Amino acid sequence: MDRHKADAASDYYGTLDLPRSASDADIKRRYRQLMRQVHPDANGGDPAATQRAARINRAFETLGNLDRRREYDRTLRGVGNGRSDGVYAHWAEQPDWEDIVAEHVPPRRPRHVHDEEPLIEPEAIEVDMAELRDAPRVRRRVRVTNRCGCTITGDVATSESWLWGPVGPIRVGPHASTEFDLEVVSRKVRFPGLSRAVFVTSDWTGVVPVTITGFATKPRRTPPPAADMAYAPPRRRRWSRGAIVR
Repeated sequence: MDRHKADAASDYYGTLDLPRSASDADIKRRYRQLMRQVHPDANGGDPAATQRAARINRAFETLGNLDRRREYDRTLRGVGNGRSDGVYAHWAEQPDWEDIVAEHVPPRRPRHVHDEEPLIEPEAIEVDMAELRDAPRVRRRVRVTNRCGCTITGDVATSESWLWGPVGPIRVGPHASTEFDLEVVSRKVRFPGLSRAVFVTSDWTGVVPVTITGFATKPRRTPPPAADMAYAPPRRRRWSRGAIVR
């Protein structure tokens, strides 16, 4: 791979911690500051400092040269605001790629902690079979209350095919409530009639169990009592001229 093409795929502005609008004087000044921090003589020959110094040198070789920087900026404009596949491919070729990724990729955002956990009501839903016999579908209303200053967005999932929830994301604003319907489809209900509706967000999950009650149990067949007599094998039958002879 050509050295300057590989350089164009690298995030050299990120290596020097400078914006793309930085002037030539800013680049030189920042290069000297970083090299004083990571120079091997100042770090007792630390391998990590040596590797970072090499990356800073490669970045300055491109950004410190007017023609190379112009070509590099043109490549970045073609890529857009995000990093191209070429950037990550070049990182993967470096022996210290883990350090490069840790340096340039921002850490994952911490999980949001609610001031007070959202509330989902009711805690459980029961639907009787008698109600399902009279209607093809039975609806129950569920309310989600956001008791925090954030906005929560989530989807509703169900665990059985006979329980239907709303389609699409549901958004609940700060200190607000929203409602949605759950539908029980009568013809799809199967024993034992247990399901649940789950409201899933990125940092909270609410669960509402749904139970079908009033299943009519079938009477158990009881075999007749055995006769108190000796076993008599059936008599054999034989054919004689087209007639059954006992």
